[in-house]
Amino acid sequence: MKRLVVSASARRDIADALQHSVRRWGPAQRRQYRALIENTLGDLLEHPEHPASRRRDDIRPGIRTFHIARRGRTARHFIVYRIASNGDIHVLRLLHDAMDLSRALADVP
Repeated sequence: MKRLVVSASARRDIADALQHSVRRWGPAQRRQYRALIENTLGDLLEHPEHPASRRRDDIRPGIRTFHIARRGRTARHFIVYRIASNGDIHVLRLLHDAMDLSRALADVP
């Protein structure tokens, strides 16, 4: 059975995004953004090569990105992940879509 493995960096990224959300737009928006992130992670677990995901071998071999925006829900972050040989999903980061991926992932092997 495949698992979702969320790195410490991704956990920090999620916490930072949610903290920003509550400061800027309030607790209700934070709850909605958290649900959006959780739903995206669930989608990845069900469909690791989701048609809306994108291979990013140009940055690192095996890296994929999946934007968290969904029908009617705007968002500015995407999940950066890899699919392990056993099928586990390794979530590496949650990054703002304006970030330079190569720089943000410089420490990822």
